[in-house]
Amino acid sequence: MKKQLLFLAVISMASFQFINAQCSRGGSFVQSDPAYAISGDANITFTTSGDKDVIFESNFATVQGADLRVYVSKMDDIKTPGADAIQISSQLINDDGGTGGPGTSPITGMMTFALPSNVELADFDYIVIECIVINERWGYVALGANTGADCASLNLDNNTLSKVAIYPNPSNGNITLQAQTNEDAQVSVYNILGNRVYQKTLALNSEMDLSGLKTGIYLVKIEAEGKQTTKRLIIE
Repeated sequence: MKKQLLFLAVISMASFQFINAQCSRGGSFVQSDPAYAISGDANITFTTSGDKDVIFESNFATVQGADLRVYVSKMDDIKTPGADAIQISSQLINDDGGTGGPGTSPITGMMTFALPSNVELADFDYIVIECIVINERWGYVALGANTGADCASLNLDNNTLSKVAIYPNPSNGNITLQAQTNEDAQVSVYNILGNRVYQKTLALNSEMDLSGLKTGIYLVKIEAEGKQTTKRLIIE
């Protein structure tokens, strides 16, 4: 009876996601190390109700590890400079799996992890599972193009600024803006007190000289044609 109820719960969850999932980016897990088996599919899904989730499909399977965590990242390795990865899960364990080592108590089945409300569908290109104790990547999913009948109605593709990159970061103050467009944008830089310390209209895909700023953490606000995005910058 317990197994039947669990099966119905999984089917209900899947049906709910199908009915409400209006736009997704997904792919299949790539195994990073031959010692740590991983397979199945995963996606980032946005719904018209406002939910933003990472979903592991029912075919997901991997081996146990020493404290596995799920991240969304701009790179397939969260340790790569510019990955800007954020952790979205606590430790991954099966209901009856405990925390045994690789090869024991496999983790399987559908899982859902909530994303922060400010995350946009274009912000990250990978889902990554990392074993944080041994600093080892278990596997990753390369997220594909938007799919879903109502992607356009959710206006998920209208902010190309969300893909603007700032590098190097951390930086000595000489930085480059990299974007998918060459349009002009107003760039403003704020310190941690909220004071604006730099403002200039620049063509995207251009260089900025912030070497006169003190070391610290700054917010870079980029505005163009009624759209905007904010990036964090560290100056060393």
